[in-house]
Amino acid sequence: MTVSVAIVNWNSGPLLERALRSLSADDPNREVIIVDNASVDGSLDFASRCTGSVTILWNSDNMGFAAACNQAWRRSRGELTLFLNPDAEARPGSVERLAQALRSDSSVWAAGGRLLSPDGKPQIGFNVRSFPTVGCVLAETLLLDEILPGNRWTRAYRMTDWDHASLRDVDQPAGACLMVRRDVLETLGGFDERYRPAWFEDVDLCRRIRNAGGRIIFVPGADFLHYGGSSLARLKRQEFLEAFYKNRIRYFAMHHGRRAASHVRTLTTLGLRLRAFLSLVHPGVGGQGRLSSARIFRETARRIAAMPEVLS
Repeated sequence: MTVSVAIVNWNSGPLLERALRSLSADDPNREVIIVDNASVDGSLDFASRCTGSVTILWNSDNMGFAAACNQAWRRSRGELTLFLNPDAEARPGSVERLAQALRSDSSVWAAGGRLLSPDGKPQIGFNVRSFPTVGCVLAETLLLDEILPGNRWTRAYRMTDWDHASLRDVDQPAGACLMVRRDVLETLGGFDERYRPAWFEDVDLCRRIRNAGGRIIFVPGADFLHYGGSSLARLKRQEFLEAFYKNRIRYFAMHHGRRAASHVRTLTTLGLRLRAFLSLVHPGVGGQGRLSSARIFRETARRIAAMPEVLS
């Protein structure tokens, strides 16, 4: 078994079935391991009827994305593991193109494919990013990423100056489609499960790969249709904001030290308070009124400010 595909499912609805059908059409003999984080929406109905190369691991509680990914690759048999979101569909031959890129060069430890929106356009700004810096956090705090998306910090972070049409070394392909060598996962211990329930565990893994001397590449011929946001839509906005920002601060603490993490925490709380104020004029949270939107940002800011100085 050369390639194992690891899918973490949490109430993904019919998207999981589409992902499995695309993988079956690409190679019916490829191993697929689904780790379900206590879904209640019937999304596993189709997967449960699959036989042969599809294995399902059921968790009674939501263990988080990182822990579920680790369950999957440790159960797998492949030399390579493709971590694929359930809201992504493989185009024919795309999994093999990623695998070939890793097989052909031992210095490449991980590879990401090209994510396409349902309309067929590359998801530039999300698909591949540079490692985050305090500068890009500052741009977000000042709303420059929304008001002036062409500012140098946001442009460099989201790699919007590149057309995503050429193979190249990159920092961090999105965890929605990331293939990693098994021996690399074993050496580095896989994903850090402290990033719960999700966000920044993929950035952290890519950072550790690069720190250890491995290359990560983007393979434009490996195309995957990516719907995006299937799990995010099931989280309350405040839950998402708190988890995302806490994990971002954790990332800076682990890779840039106490001072950088402290700066990021301060900038994050300032940005949230600014959004709370602006929400009194125009609600910043979809589906919420001005007061409730402001309350969400204000409460998240309070919780972020109350975090420990350095997360462990």
